[in-house]
Amino acid sequence: MPLISFIIPAYNSEKTLKRAVESVTNSIIDQTYEVLIIDDGSKDNTLILANQLALQNQRIRVLTAGKGVGHARNTGIKHARGQMIAFLDADDHYLRSALPKALSQAKKNPADLQIFSFEHGKHTVDLTLPSSNSLDVRCRMLEKPTNYMTVWGKFFKRSLLIDNDIYFNEELTMSEDSEFLIRYTAACESITTSALVLYHYTIDTPSATRSFDTKKIQAYLNALNIAEEFIDSQPQVIKQSFLSYTLIQVNIIAVRLIYTLGNPASNKQKRAELDKVITAPVVKKALEQVTLKQCLTPHLLPGLFLKLHLSSLAILLFKLRSKQNEQKENNS
Repeated sequence: MPLISFIIPAYNSEKTLKRAVESVTNSIIDQTYEVLIIDDGSKDNTLILANQLALQNQRIRVLTAGKGVGHARNTGIKHARGQMIAFLDADDHYLRSALPKALSQAKKNPADLQIFSFEHGKHTVDLTLPSSNSLDVRCRMLEKPTNYMTVWGKFFKRSLLIDNDIYFNEELTMSEDSEFLIRYTAACESITTSALVLYHYTIDTPSATRSFDTKKIQAYLNALNIAEEFIDSQPQVIKQSFLSYTLIQVNIIAVRLIYTLGNPASNKQKRAELDKVITAPVVKKALEQVTLKQCLTPHLLPGLFLKLHLSSLAILLFKLRSKQNEQKENNS
């Protein structure tokens, strides 16, 4: 049995797939591993390249899916043989020399979930937490979802996934990572965080992530509704942290979709879209139940304004943050 299985969903990734794969194969020498490339119906030469890479290395296997990233990852989980599972996006890569160190840490201090720090563009994001209590870590993850609620940069225990029938919800098109992690972490008895910078996350181009689409807004809300159903069975501290998570999702919707510079709608139309979001039952509940103390953080400041019915101030912040994000990405 390999120590770890690396699952790489790939869609039209011919330009970056080799770099992603070689960040694994060129790094690991003394540990057993396998790489599963799952082609998600690519229209370019991704599948051809994947098969070429597999011919060069018997530890690489190529599978096909075609129904979205959730289905591709589930295909990988079902075919994986490693003790641990790691998800690697085809346009990202592991940092040189970091992977052997991460695997060494994982063997010395095994946990149900192992979280490593990452590199975002030119910036390092340290994910170490002062507490190793799994409930405390779960709360922190929900309160800072843009840092923690992604499946990459982490090691999962395969047996825990299989024994608890935890797979990606293939109906979701947004926030599928977060919804998956909410369920997986609930099954964890131990979660560790590490200062080791393992993963390089490639910033998407603004045109790919900052375009207005009402379907994406509804997709975010659908994911929130599904997550809330599960959260209802969780401890009270998790429920309270989920309120913060919900309002941060509202911020993401507003900044990346409604008030993005790529949205040609009028201010009146944008306000109407925002009103639809904040009156959705899951968001309305969060605004009513979140405490003022919870909102006294930079990430939740727009939520504070919305809670106090100061929508105009929240909108100003959304517009400012959207502009700042565009500038950061253009300078990366």
